[in-house]
Amino acid sequence: MLKKIGSLNSLRIFEVAGRRMSFTRAAEELHITQSAVSYQVRELESRLGIKLFHREIRKVTLTDAGERLHKVTRHALMDIDTEIHALTTNQKATTLTVAISTYVATRWLSKRLNGFLDAYPDTVLQLQHSVNAPDFEIGLYDLAIRWGQAPWKGTASHELLSMAMLPVCAPSLLDGKNGLRLPNDLRHVTLLHDQENVDLWPAWLEKAKVSRESIDIGRTIADPVVRTQATLDGQGVMLADDFVADELSRGDLVAPFHIALEGYGYHILWAQNVKLSQTATNFLDWILAQLEVPSTN
Repeated sequence: MLKKIGSLNSLRIFEVAGRRMSFTRAAEELHITQSAVSYQVRELESRLGIKLFHREIRKVTLTDAGERLHKVTRHALMDIDTEIHALTTNQKATTLTVAISTYVATRWLSKRLNGFLDAYPDTVLQLQHSVNAPDFEIGLYDLAIRWGQAPWKGTASHELLSMAMLPVCAPSLLDGKNGLRLPNDLRHVTLLHDQENVDLWPAWLEKAKVSRESIDIGRTIADPVVRTQATLDGQGVMLADDFVADELSRGDLVAPFHIALEGYGYHILWAQNVKLSQTATNFLDWILAQLEVPSTN
């Protein structure tokens, strides 16, 4: 069978081209020429006797056969990479990568982490900043902590913290003729939005019976750390959770309307139908235990 495939390098090039959906971008990732990518793909197609890509002007897409081969090739290469990593690194130490936003890491997780690191000193914990929907197929992390509502496609999850969302702003936005007194007054200010697929302003406006047509489109700031700072700077109004409690208690932020969206929170996620490693299981058990143990500031 390997004779039919030829060089395993052609499979590696095919995997990158299929993942990037571009011979040019595959060439950039692999540090070879675009013509070399094209040649290797053609050679693989010739050896297998099947067409793997539909070729259009400045665009390639996988055929049905290409999709099937790409899926198994990707998983096989990831397994090889994982095994090589395990063989060539310290056998005693294990690495655990958790995708999490800087906002949640700094406001909740970080102050608790010493407990985990003390309990599992041989675990190398990597926190990878991310505000995007989890994609465990790319193999960049073992677990993810995400805000929203379950379920997420292709994942299993457990809720960590349930938190309502309500509008907050700098105190200065309450002042003046156009100060915020009623929900309809939001038409005078800028709404600071999360990414479109997780933004809750439409749901909040509907609950508050505010016409969306009367509201300025606002600004999208995907990073909650940056969005919170923009709010503190008086740039607009954001929907916030309990992690801004300190700012509210100090008066740096105020909640002009006590209309909250319920049913949202932070969850820990992992790939569905994939057995967790012992290291990931240790972290999962530990973090769930934190829900019953108050942090020490």
